[in-house]
Amino acid sequence: MQQVQHARGSSFLPKLTFVITLGLITAATGFKASAVDVFTDPVGFITLNAVGNGLSFDALGMTQIPANRGLVNSVSGHVITVNNTLTPSQFIGPGGATQYFIEITSGPNAGLIDDITANDATSVTTASDDSGQIAATETYKIYPHWTLNTAFGPPAQSGLNGAATGTAADNLIVWNPATQNNTIYYWRTAGTPGWRSTASLTVDVGTNVLYIDEGIVIQRKIAGAVGIKLVGGVKLGPTIIPVVASGLTFAGNVYASSFSLNASSLYTTNDATGVHGAATGTAADNVLVWDPVTQTTTIYYWRTSGTPGWRSTASLTVDVGTNQLAIASIIEVQRKLATPFNWVAPAPY
Repeated sequence: MQQVQHARGSSFLPKLTFVITLGLITAATGFKASAVDVFTDPVGFITLNAVGNGLSFDALGMTQIPANRGLVNSVSGHVITVNNTLTPSQFIGPGGATQYFIEITSGPNAGLIDDITANDATSVTTASDDSGQIAATETYKIYPHWTLNTAFGPPAQSGLNGAATGTAADNLIVWNPATQNNTIYYWRTAGTPGWRSTASLTVDVGTNVLYIDEGIVIQRKIAGAVGIKLVGGVKLGPTIIPVVASGLTFAGNVYASSFSLNASSLYTTNDATGVHGAATGTAADNVLVWDPVTQTTTIYYWRTSGTPGWRSTASLTVDVGTNQLAIASIIEVQRKLATPFNWVAPAPY
């Protein structure tokens, strides 16, 4: 997962298709037993739109279906003991690869997410020491990560164009906020078909993890838009999304709904917990949003002088706080300060 920072760390894009189905199971036992309603998380799909001959900035916007949920019994360092019986190593991929993550869903740090690096019958081991942020009796969920294979699959599934080389194929560009560099993926049709990065023609990267809180840039090389259907679970509750210091973070909208800049909680009045506001867009942290139709970026910031509020660099006076962050859209946060912060994104429903 894009690791949580521990003591570390006009309108937007058009709305996309979204369908929710709420699962309801009613169980009855015994001749005179009363009905018990058991609710599952909402599930459905969104459509990621990729424009022809251009760039589209997309967020996954859905989770995979939770594989396990329950209560935290205790936490010590990297080890979280839970109240369920687990199958040892069930959350680890081949060769020990990270394939699952845990989310804490209650308590003061609800929305904290971390990679699972190991598990035994009673506990999971996380990539970071979360002991200072998790307490017994808090609730958790464990999810499989999205991967290139599960989110996009082959061209027949995604509609993206594969080719023998990354130059000819449609590209998926994933930004690493820690290194401030991109990794470029494409579907290779030559040799043994599959997902590759431009770093190697032979290494299959189809199981590489795509984090729910990171943005993906789709570079479509041919004419004709495609809609990529992503079926999964609806993310509930807040989500803690780390924003790096003095750099760029491509943060995806993890929710199956649009929400406004005002409702985003990106600005909190405190530089330690939100974007830095200032009198000008040059001095403030910037929030950049890509328009795939015009292939241009709009830059937003929190203006502290005059009547405070969200502005775009196009106008000092027009309040844009009601502008919407669309389903499956990315916001690119350009942090001007030398300190990171955790964006606690609230669920918009």
